[in-house]
Amino acid sequence: MRGFTDYNKDELFNKIEKISIEKVDSQVITRYDGRVINTTNVSNRYEVFDISKYLKDKIDAIEKNFAISKYKFTLTRGRQYLQLISDKVNIGGIDFYKSFYILNSSDKSRRLSFNVGLYSDTSKFYIISSVNNVGLVKKHLTGVTQAAEEATVGINDETFNDQIESLNSIVGHRVSFSKLREVILGDKPEIPQINHRKFDAFKNSVRFGASDGKISITNEQRSMLLTESEKLTTINKSDDFYLDAFWSFQVYLTLFNKQDSHIIKNETERIMKITQWAVRNSVLESLGI
Repeated sequence: MRGFTDYNKDELFNKIEKISIEKVDSQVITRYDGRVINTTNVSNRYEVFDISKYLKDKIDAIEKNFAISKYKFTLTRGRQYLQLISDKVNIGGIDFYKSFYILNSSDKSRRLSFNVGLYSDTSKFYIISSVNNVGLVKKHLTGVTQAAEEATVGINDETFNDQIESLNSIVGHRVSFSKLREVILGDKPEIPQINHRKFDAFKNSVRFGASDGKISITNEQRSMLLTESEKLTTINKSDDFYLDAFWSFQVYLTLFNKQDSHIIKNETERIMKITQWAVRNSVLESLGI
């Protein structure tokens, strides 16, 4: 896996133990291996979070139920990020890895977050959704330490079951393009601009998929895919078409593979709504679709 290191607990702990974060008057000072790497002014409500202790505690807790094989640890000035890769599971012919994501910042650039999800190395996308009350996204204000501890007490060997079941439920199904549009744009009367941009990006990926021969579309449907989301107010029944639900899920989440885990979590839960509209291939084929 590119960017990951083979898991060695002693080696990783040695890196983590070099992190030091303290608050002096109205400043938070971040050090690594004794060297100051960031200084940030904060309010009196800011709570220093002991990320070094937290990371080590969570690694110990995760090891009780999962076999950690690789990790990615990055520290950039006032930001600390750790991703752990563990057991492999195959869904729809694609290998996924059970993964854990912990992000902290001592420069106020990011909220503290702890999430769990499935990672595909071959397709380069992540799946993160709500898991039995496991998970956290919280500002570094009073109470963040207690909230972080409470958000991880439910980690066990069943942590990923719901995610795996949800993915398996759309394998071998198809979903109409019009329903995908509804899912991505959302159900608010006023559609946020960001949702239009997400749908435009998704349409482009579908169009590229057609160019690569992965799907088949008509010239009219290609023209529809080239129409800006804001101008595509309706989809004519004659222009609608079906896409593989599992493929669509992957294509959409690939758009966010460089985003923070809490964003991926939100988008996973958005696109997972296609389970409500997915139809078995056999049913569609019997209808001649």
